[in-house]
Amino acid sequence: MIKYFARAFKITNENIILTTPLVLFLFLASLYLGVAQRAPENLASAILLLVTILFMVSAFFAGWLYMVKKAIDLDKQEFIIDEDKAKASFHLIKEVPVGIGEYFLSMLGGMILYAIFFLLLLLVGYFVGMHLIGNPGLGLDQLRNALATPAAMKALVTSLSAEQLAKLNSWNFLFLVGSSLFSFLTLFWGAEIVSRTKNPFFAFFKAIKFTFSNFLSALILFVYISFVNFSVSLINALSMIHPIVYFISMLLYFYFVVYVVVLVFLYYDRENSKKLTATEDGVIQDNSSNGADSVGQDESGDSSGEDS
Repeated sequence: MIKYFARAFKITNENIILTTPLVLFLFLASLYLGVAQRAPENLASAILLLVTILFMVSAFFAGWLYMVKKAIDLDKQEFIIDEDKAKASFHLIKEVPVGIGEYFLSMLGGMILYAIFFLLLLLVGYFVGMHLIGNPGLGLDQLRNALATPAAMKALVTSLSAEQLAKLNSWNFLFLVGSSLFSFLTLFWGAEIVSRTKNPFFAFFKAIKFTFSNFLSALILFVYISFVNFSVSLINALSMIHPIVYFISMLLYFYFVVYVVVLVFLYYDRENSKKLTATEDGVIQDNSSNGADSVGQDESGDSSGEDS
């Protein structure tokens, strides 16, 4: 696994242009959300906002993940001149509209399925939590008000009893375990769609199958990604003390987001290539052994004919 960690750094550094679509998308999304806040609060506006965000996210992932896949493919090529490799890396940006045209519908369906599966997970977790943990005695209005500001959250926590705090911590742990399990099972879903299976429904199950067929290494990969994510998030939280430090930490955050996606695609591509090569070698060996048996049978037949 260490070779994948190091190789992903190399690919990310050589194709730093992969950060461009991510930064542009987040910038445009923040602009749109800022404009949407001024829209009238009614059901039609909420539906329009949800649909627009769904389409934006689907188009972004369709183009960007395809660009990452092409960067992984580019790493397999050999370039005599470094300038040629730099030009090829720069031209990766042209793959974004190609990926949008090719995989937009797959990503759109996948995002909808992703939301449905996650909601089902929350529903199952709710029934499990109510059975094993119990109701902490908090209403939706209390939780909504507490999430508004850190001060409101602190006030809510201090007002709770020891039993309520214990139940609330148990609920948080249950949600953490459930969301982590869901993220682990769907870790290779995006790579599956842009690499092998356009059908988002089948891509989910094939990604889960791939995860279980490579369970130990996939688990190590997931733990490593979780550690990287926690470390970068912690740095971002500590960088709020100064605008310049925060800006540098945000650049670091964008870099590691790209690195994590490249790492997932690299691992998925190389492990599938290994299996494909092993399968082809097995077929060739079987054919060779069958051929040898046929030759042996022919020789036996010839010798029998000579004896007769």
